[in-house]
Amino acid sequence: MSFCFVCLLAYGLASGARRDLSLGVVIFTACALSIVSVAAWALYRNFVFRDELYIAPAGELPPIELAFRPDEIRAVRLLPAPEAWTPEAKWDALGFGHGRIEIETATHRYHFGAGLDQREAEAALERIQGFCLAQRGMPVAA
Repeated sequence: MSFCFVCLLAYGLASGARRDLSLGVVIFTACALSIVSVAAWALYRNFVFRDELYIAPAGELPPIELAFRPDEIRAVRLLPAPEAWTPEAKWDALGFGHGRIEIETATHRYHFGAGLDQREAEAALERIQGFCLAQRGMPVAA
């Protein structure tokens, strides 16, 4: 992919230097830049992005999407892994998945754990359920 991108970019730059900006060159260059944009976004999601879940027993919640109190959580469950040939599995492989742990509240269902494999997702699910059980004194529905 890198070699193809370098060839496309060199062709586009050489054509631009010759002032030969035909429609094909413009489309070629636009395609190359879109490929780089998608690759950069995938790298960002895989290396920089972090899923953060904050469950506070009391006090003020931070201003993040996944911040809850244990009494707000109705259910926590592990969603099945998508089959390898499905579009969801391909998006997960690129790092664009939503996560397989589903946290249900009174108003929404949130997904957590993007990039976790089966063992890691099960361990995270057990920690979330254990914390909620310790705080509430009753189990969270699975």
